[in-house]
Amino acid sequence: MKFKQIGFIILIGAFLNQDATAQKEAQWVDGIIAVVGDKIVLRSELETELANVQLDTVNNPDDFACLTLRNILLQKLLINQAELDSIPLEEERVNSELDNRIRYFQRQIGSQVALEAYLGMTIPEYKEQIRPKMRAQLLAQQMQGSITSEVMVSPQDVKEYFDTIPADLLPLVPSSLSVAQLMIEPEYSSFAKDYAREMLEGLRVKVMRGESFERLAKLYSQDPGSKVEGGLLPEFTRGAMVPAFEREAYKLKPDSISPVFESDFGFHIIKMIKRKGESIVARHILIRPQLTSSDIQKTSNLTDSLYKKLSAGETDWCTVVKKHNKSKYNNAAYCGFMQDESTGNDKVFYETLSPELKKNLDEMKPGEYSKPQYSKLPDGGSIFYIIYLKELYAPHQASLKDDYDRIKIEAESAKKQKAMDVWIEKTLKTNYLKINKENISCPMLAKWEIQ
Repeated sequence: MKFKQIGFIILIGAFLNQDATAQKEAQWVDGIIAVVGDKIVLRSELETELANVQLDTVNNPDDFACLTLRNILLQKLLINQAELDSIPLEEERVNSELDNRIRYFQRQIGSQVALEAYLGMTIPEYKEQIRPKMRAQLLAQQMQGSITSEVMVSPQDVKEYFDTIPADLLPLVPSSLSVAQLMIEPEYSSFAKDYAREMLEGLRVKVMRGESFERLAKLYSQDPGSKVEGGLLPEFTRGAMVPAFEREAYKLKPDSISPVFESDFGFHIIKMIKRKGESIVARHILIRPQLTSSDIQKTSNLTDSLYKKLSAGETDWCTVVKKHNKSKYNNAAYCGFMQDESTGNDKVFYETLSPELKKNLDEMKPGEYSKPQYSKLPDGGSIFYIIYLKELYAPHQASLKDDYDRIKIEAESAKKQKAMDVWIEKTLKTNYLKINKENISCPMLAKWEIQ
């Protein structure tokens, strides 16, 4: 279901007046086209952002470009007011956001070496290059949050919002369903875990005797993401790693080696490279215990037994999941039900599901359980699972009865937009804003300039 999206979220882009002559364009290539407080907007800055937008895919490029320019000015206005109000922004938050972005890019491209080759600079150089922009975005978000943080909607607000939508404009809600999964990862035998630990203890002894940690990681580590980098991990801060890994990492001093320890992924040793505040650069070696055929068969037998009991009605779904679910990829506390990221409820859109899950569900009816399935996990592990299709919801026109949670989100967004509009009108009376109208033509911004 797609309701009209509220546009106060800061966008990127610009609109340059097409009537400007070539001579004017040359004159203003690096000229100032707008001023907000003590913040300037350069034409070159706008052109750079505009290059990231495919205006030929937009219904009305001129209106879209004016809207994105409005939001650039809004970002400047938010930042200017945040500085006047001394809104705090912890540098640690900036560092954390930068680290998250680097980790995301590195996962997409495969390795730090490949990412640096693509960027044409080192990771530290890239982080320093984008730091001012990241800081500006976060400060604007924080200021915006302070404006809308107290906005709440009541059931009456939701109803009134819904009633403003003409009946012929109510969106069609696509197929959705309530689906859950029981996930059981085979448990490693004590022999397999002891063998993995002993192997890693042997590697640690070699490191302590002077052998290269980087070379041993390339030879033996079973973490595909860092193996080729000699175990080197992207710089990280607290909350980025699983708890067991984080606990050991933050105990270390530069160039020290951790003892062997266990996490959800297997056994590790860590070498601290450097630490600056809460930011850490480290290498690690991961050794995973290996599943035996008997480990896998034992889990297969358990899953088959649970499937038969569920199908015969001898037990209920939630009881089985809470007792037997063993996987970090599933929420046993919620009975294994998948949740919609925006609403938090258990109605999820069919189209958002994985092809493998869709294939199973296409052969099921509400109230049915799939036969036990076996699959490999992204981290290299194995898993058995059973799918439970609780309910199926056909496409329908949006209604308060069936779609209250989604309508509530839209109603709250609309109310926040109104709060932002009031704030903008008030703030423009006390903040300097000037637009260079020789090169910019946006009627929607007529009320933005101070008189």
